[in-house]
Amino acid sequence: MDTPAPPSAVPSLYFHRDYLDAVRAGTKVTTIRHRDPVTVGPVNLVFELEEEVTLPGVITGVVGKRVAELTEPDAVADGFRDLAELRDRLRYHYPDIRPDDEITIVYFELTS
Repeated sequence: MDTPAPPSAVPSLYFHRDYLDAVRAGTKVTTIRHRDPVTVGPVNLVFELEEEVTLPGVITGVVGKRVAELTEPDAVADGFRDLAELRDRLRYHYPDIRPDDEITIVYFELTS
């Protein structure tokens, strides 16, 4: 008799604490990742504060492009005023990132 496979653990996607309010408000609906593989499906959005905050969500899509191909709409969906602010934050999180580097735009939604 076959035994059922154990349920898969829901993966975690970690965010800088600065983004919690924007994710909760729905003004940040994407995150840009560099060398951080992500797949579509359920996910725990994790924010490191004094106490860890975890929000249930789902990754609805992933799109690959180069840093130089990012657009103003990409910046706004990621919770920034404009492309210049997004590029500044990318350099903060990834100091060695270059315009020709591949990145992944991760689209997500909260599920509760």
